[in-house]
Amino acid sequence: MAVNHTQQGAFSRRSLIKGMAGLGGGFVVASFANLFGIRPASANHDRKDDPQLILDLAATAETLATTFYYAALTAAKFKLQEEDVLYLKLALDAEKYHLDFLVSNGGKALTNQFYVPANLLNDPALFVQVGADAETAFVGAYLAATRRFAELGLDRIAGTTAQHACSEAQHLALVREIGGFAPNNLALPLPIYYNVSDAVPTLAPFLQGGQGFIGPVTAPSAAQITAVLGGVKSDPTQPYTKVF
Repeated sequence: MAVNHTQQGAFSRRSLIKGMAGLGGGFVVASFANLFGIRPASANHDRKDDPQLILDLAATAETLATTFYYAALTAAKFKLQEEDVLYLKLALDAEKYHLDFLVSNGGKALTNQFYVPANLLNDPALFVQVGADAETAFVGAYLAATRRFAELGLDRIAGTTAQHACSEAQHLALVREIGGFAPNNLALPLPIYYNVSDAVPTLAPFLQGGQGFIGPVTAPSAAQITAVLGGVKSDPTQPYTKVF
């Protein structure tokens, strides 16, 4: 399925940066901290997420991620460069791989329908902003999952969630690259959550909607994802649980 190029035409990385500068402070300033409720890792350290909750929240986030990338590839009104389409396809394939792992280990997404910012697929600057901040949240949540699984003595699944965090960090870098920003600006991923459940306020607008959001949008099926990938696949790798 081809990317929709119907409205805004191609955008260059240089022009995208200029466009972001006019967004009331722009991409560099705006983040989920003021958009969707991310807070630093000053959360309730006494909270003890159980493994099922972690798996379910992660499956929900991965379902949202597949919805985000699938929508970009099938319904964006701005033109993406050829290499950017490849980046997004590989990210979509990886998110589906993550989701399949979580489901195979008992995770269940809380929903398969989400709300999204109204202008997400019309405004490339907003798309990059939301994508980068979402991936920042996913990295932070998987780091929190790794900490908690290690605390519970579940070392192999902790190793796997660390792999997931690494993968999400790659996606963050590539979304930044699409936006014309240095992809490797962080010495370390941001430790924004202590517990995975601390990410619930970040997910809430996507689950419930709210001002500036539209939907719900239904997550793509496995067959729809396969169709839009058009044969593009990530290099095969094994989760930590299957290697050790």
